[in-house]
Amino acid sequence: MLGKINSLQKDWQEVCPKKVDDEVYVIGNPPFLGTVGRSELQRSDMQKVFSNFKTIGGLDFVACWFWKGAQYIQNSHAELALVATNSLCQGEQVATLWPPIFALGLHIHIAYQTFTWANNARDKAAVHVVVIGLSGKSKTRQLYQLVDANWHSKLVGNISPYLVEGSNIVVEPKSKPIIKDVPQLLFGNKPTDGGHLLMNSHERDKLLEVEPQAARWIKKVLGADEFLNAKERWCLWLADITDAELRAMPHVFNRVQKVAEARRKSPDKGAQKMAERPHQFRDLNNPDDYILIPSVSSERRTYIPIGFYDANVISTNANYIIPNGTLYEFSILTSLIHNDWMRLVAGRLKSDYRYSAKVVYNSFPWPDVTDAQRKSLIDLAKSVLLIRENYPESTLAELYDPLKMPADLLEAHQALDKFVDRLYRDKPFKDATERLSCLLQRYESLTKA
Repeated sequence: MLGKINSLQKDWQEVCPKKVDDEVYVIGNPPFLGTVGRSELQRSDMQKVFSNFKTIGGLDFVACWFWKGAQYIQNSHAELALVATNSLCQGEQVATLWPPIFALGLHIHIAYQTFTWANNARDKAAVHVVVIGLSGKSKTRQLYQLVDANWHSKLVGNISPYLVEGSNIVVEPKSKPIIKDVPQLLFGNKPTDGGHLLMNSHERDKLLEVEPQAARWIKKVLGADEFLNAKERWCLWLADITDAELRAMPHVFNRVQKVAEARRKSPDKGAQKMAERPHQFRDLNNPDDYILIPSVSSERRTYIPIGFYDANVISTNANYIIPNGTLYEFSILTSLIHNDWMRLVAGRLKSDYRYSAKVVYNSFPWPDVTDAQRKSLIDLAKSVLLIRENYPESTLAELYDPLKMPADLLEAHQALDKFVDRLYRDKPFKDATERLSCLLQRYESLTKA
């Protein structure tokens, strides 16, 4: 909005007529709004601006100005530069917004990578933003990076939509890993139980007082919060119970009946269908062993904590699992280069990282490894896990807090990081930007092969 004029409802060429050779510069700081909290007018504006798009998914509101601006400056000497939330260059928003912009014959000719912008409001709220300049004529590409509170710039061959040096390749969601023989990543188990299959420790103890035979059917359950913060929670895991066994435990049977009632009353047809098997979770992914990856993790962490569990521990759908995952998979997934990839392509829940099977895991360009290298990776992974065991009083959230991480654990991770980096190239990477440029090149070669 400009005064009482809604710029998203206007033809910019009518408001600011330009000829092909005119030097016109469009600059601005459009409003930052995610998918939550938009007014009816703003939702209507987005539908109008992106009327030719098949879907706009989770595009931020600020994307409207990039698309309007891109159409305005195409086939001319005009240029555009806008401040935007950094999420426009992360996750699935990239695949939605940027290919159509590039198809107009435009490129990113100037970019400031992510920095924190605090406003002047009383609450001093801060957002993570970028500055992106678009042009169809400029021959230079200038990339700015904030290092130790100082801006550093360099001329590059091309600026990718992820605001690193590289091609305009976009990481698309994949239904399976792009590397052969990489194991499948699955969601954990969604209870859809109305709270009747899950229990805290007090509820479990009360149940066992009156029905001690239920102990056989009670397992520890982990959501992301329980995993990261060592909280105790329990569930009734009745996947293979017989009707006779269930009816022999009246209190457990009563809980199952309440699950059936909750599912029948649900507005979700899938949940209603599950009322036919109320003793079971929606999913029954309970392998003998698995790697657990929390689906959401704090943006403050350098590494997403991941761990190993067996069939006695049930993971909820707040996590992903790799059935029968090995120390080799753990070594790659816990490495810095994989975490850098996650930070590049993952979506966000507020500012926290949202891990994704389709966008992060399946698209990750794993390195080629020899048998000897695989053995070294396994040894390095063991070192990380053994050091973690030296801190039984610390939660994973504490161990992976960058301000609290024990020095020996950090050193073990850095040794693993260095080894994994060398699998991609002999020359050490200077920073995350170089790692990501290398990964995007490998992703492009693998997906175009």
